[in-house]
Amino acid sequence: MILEDRIEKMKSLLGELLPRDGLMETDIKGVSLFRRDKPYEPKAAIYQPKIIMLAQGKKNVFLGDRVYTYDSRNFFALTVPLPVLCEALIEEDKPLLGMSLRMDPQMIGEMLYEMDSKPSSAAVMNDSIFQETMSETILESVIRLLETLRSRNETKILGPLYLKEILFKILNGEHGDSLKELVYKNRTLYQISRVISRIHEDFSQTLEVQALAEEAGMSPSSFHSNFKSVTSTSPLQYIKNIRLHKAKELIQQEGEKAYEAALRVGYESSSQFNREYKRLFGVTPAKDRAEVPAV
Repeated sequence: MILEDRIEKMKSLLGELLPRDGLMETDIKGVSLFRRDKPYEPKAAIYQPKIIMLAQGKKNVFLGDRVYTYDSRNFFALTVPLPVLCEALIEEDKPLLGMSLRMDPQMIGEMLYEMDSKPSSAAVMNDSIFQETMSETILESVIRLLETLRSRNETKILGPLYLKEILFKILNGEHGDSLKELVYKNRTLYQISRVISRIHEDFSQTLEVQALAEEAGMSPSSFHSNFKSVTSTSPLQYIKNIRLHKAKELIQQEGEKAYEAALRVGYESSSQFNREYKRLFGVTPAKDRAEVPAV
């Protein structure tokens, strides 16, 4: 099998497992499949730590002034939660087909313990988000994992083994140190990751950059520089983006009114909330709410 044959096999399996547009959570913990039949322009999303692989179609991920483009020949990964803009490029009658693998620090830690492996001192923080060329050996493991989804028993017994096999190969690849940092975090990345987790938990509370810098054990200037290195945005902009994403969820999923959503995510000014919401999402909160289907 040459690389193209393996890509075609992955595409065939995903098309079989996902005959229509949507997201499928599999019985293998942390593995989900997705299909999109129509392209969409850049839209805001919060990406959790994961690896994303495509068999067909192309996606652009915009993070600050950086653009990551990936397709069937390279996969995309990130090791910290990040708010991004995501765009799907889809040709007619050729749906976007792909899978995502959640980063599981416990599983990776167990593997590293068995391997007696630690990240090199050369690991850099900018590798919290990366692309890597899809190898034939990784594709072979992906195909084996997808084939187990045809059988419930194979999914339960063999699925986790093939997931582990994929992670093992990435750990030993070009960006393996980025995955290792999930467990053996260098001090700076660990400090920033801890603050990011705090922001996700307490986004509706008052979050002062000075206090966050103290929590990270850094000076304000060092904290700002290191935070931007990991997330490609400033601490204040990151907090704002998380609040706006959470507000969008409240409006679209719970039918909250704009001012109620604003208060729940920590905004004191409704007018400021409306301005910043429209700037990020391109529509007003009221329009987003109006488009939510009645139950």
